[in-house]
Amino acid sequence: MDRMRQNFIFGYGSLICPLSRAVTAPSLANCLAEPCEVEGIERTWSARVHRAKRDKDSHIRGWTPMGVRGRKGAFSNGVLICVDEEELKRFDVREGGYRRSKIKLSNIYPHFEASETEEGSGATTSGVVAKEIDRPSEVHHKLDHVKCPKCRQLFEAADRMRRRASSDDTEVNEADSGPGDELAVWCYFQEQSIPADRSFPITQSYIDIILRGCLSISKNFARRFLETTTGWWNEGEAQTVGDFVRRQQMGDTKATDDDDENISLSISDHHTWVDDRLNPMYARADGAFSRGKGAEIDELLKEHHPRALARRVSSMEVPKK
Repeated sequence: MDRMRQNFIFGYGSLICPLSRAVTAPSLANCLAEPCEVEGIERTWSARVHRAKRDKDSHIRGWTPMGVRGRKGAFSNGVLICVDEEELKRFDVREGGYRRSKIKLSNIYPHFEASETEEGSGATTSGVVAKEIDRPSEVHHKLDHVKCPKCRQLFEAADRMRRRASSDDTEVNEADSGPGDELAVWCYFQEQSIPADRSFPITQSYIDIILRGCLSISKNFARRFLETTTGWWNEGEAQTVGDFVRRQQMGDTKATDDDDENISLSISDHHTWVDDRLNPMYARADGAFSRGKGAEIDELLKEHHPRALARRVSSMEVPKK
């Protein structure tokens, strides 16, 4: 057993939202969560949740929440949530279908707003640039904005590990890095990685909760979330359809007229994102917030994912079987 270990969770989806976290762990209702960025993790719409009660007349079998995967060079923003063992167990229950894995401290960076970075530093819209915040001579004073003392300790430990790796030009052994021994950052990785489709679409009520959390930090933080999230649209069945039609044209004997009719229906019905604000599918949705802030959120979505947003369909208009 780890002696005096401090646990953190990297929240990259609905856990960014304070109210959503407090539903699972009421003890966190008034606790700070520190904005951060993690290198080597790509956020994408790729998990699966099955509906407890399915409408027999609907093809929707569930929905697609957020997932992450390891990818070199990728960055994802989110929050560090300081938790005790009991709170960690509660989140393990909440995140059924995900596995909890430890992530490297040296891959964790503090979040900076653009106004907190130097002019001409090459910062992105969120003000987060790994090279800039990795400068040993500058990191310490740049942590003045960090509100959570334990998170500040984590950022300092992460910086020491990066400096050591840079000076030695070798991979740092994080198991022998002093204060870092007592810090563990956990991330929930989905068990299955499957893109959204018409049977398991992305739901707007879930997006609204995530962006509610992002906007509670800043609009730039919300933009950064949208910039670093993939999987908003995929061709799905329509891509399969195209392959089928090409095979049929080449004389594939397995391509039948009945299949061709089903293919046509599939093309017209294909979607990967539903607007369910009027009838939320997400259990922790907040209808009042979605109705009040929906237009503002849609403007943000239009800035970053206009093509996918244009193909979003209303859950009230989703074609039946």
